[in-house]
Amino acid sequence: MITADLDRELAGALRSLAGRGALPGAVAHAAPSGTWRPDPAGDPSGFATAAPFAIAGSAGLSPAHVAAAVAGSFRELPWVETATLSGQGYLTIRVTRQALAVSAARMAAAGLACANSAILAGTDATAWPWPDLAAARDWQHAWQQQAQAMTGQFARAAGAAVLPPSDRERAGTADRLDAATRSPVADAVAYFGPDWVRYRLARTMRGQSAWPAGAPASDAGMTWPSGRVSDPLYPVGQAYEAAVSAVRWAADLGLEPATATGRLGRQLSSPAERDLLGLLSFLPVRVAAAARRRRPAEVPRYLEQVSATWLECRMRAPALPFGGRAAPADPVVAAARLVLAQAVAAVIGAGLALTGIAAPGRP
Repeated sequence: MITADLDRELAGALRSLAGRGALPGAVAHAAPSGTWRPDPAGDPSGFATAAPFAIAGSAGLSPAHVAAAVAGSFRELPWVETATLSGQGYLTIRVTRQALAVSAARMAAAGLACANSAILAGTDATAWPWPDLAAARDWQHAWQQQAQAMTGQFARAAGAAVLPPSDRERAGTADRLDAATRSPVADAVAYFGPDWVRYRLARTMRGQSAWPAGAPASDAGMTWPSGRVSDPLYPVGQAYEAAVSAVRWAADLGLEPATATGRLGRQLSSPAERDLLGLLSFLPVRVAAAARRRRPAEVPRYLEQVSATWLECRMRAPALPFGGRAAPADPVVAAARLVLAQAVAAVIGAGLALTGIAAPGRP
């Protein structure tokens, strides 16, 4: 994926610069991974990092000096358009449209593995099982168990070595539901279903309430102040099904997704398509960051961004010939847009799996 490519090139640039004496030898293995963030200027092809600050600290250099040296190495790569410095040492790399589009094709080919990386390689994490939410004593207990399980899954996907919880850790989280106590979580599971409840817990940030305080778990009480039930999982599932359906409909029409070669970058060049391509490329980084910061809710919220961006994109740049006025007349363009649909399905499917939820249509 493109962020892994950037990590690899950053590490390679530091080794090369240190080997030539352009930077001290101490930086040869000092490249942090998973530090890329969206371009502050909003370019979907841009990837910014503050890595030069961490690298400079280990070598007694100024961040700007490290950033300038590394930028020179990136400018030599054929798939990099620009490498610029800002502030006191921030580095922004802008890749070609073709590189960004090919990255989406690679994610589509990877399927559920598109969330995987080596960002947390060399670290350890605890692998907690998915909780039985109906057995949780209350919403806080359910949230804690769900967050623990998600964090372990994210760490595993990011390359960490995961171990089962120790007896001491298990004892610290053991909290049996009193047989005489009616669990509001169990009532919610019975009423809305386990996926609805699990996803609501998954997207709840630390310190927030997964359910309104004191709200009864009943037909009359399971509503928000607006008077209707909120279902944040619905648009995510809708986006996934739309992406999968596009590919299935295309197959019925004899249309096949394009390969990762050719001119994908030129064919996926509208603003809506480029915004989506840029967003998709950050899944492995978002997963690793959520595990590292122990903020698992960041991944479901990222999936909601992807879903909204994809649903907007498919309206403005549909892949199928019956997609309205914006439908492609050229089958080559349709094939390229089908790659984008495949990538969306892979990203949403992988993200949901890491929250303990199977994507619609998956066992």
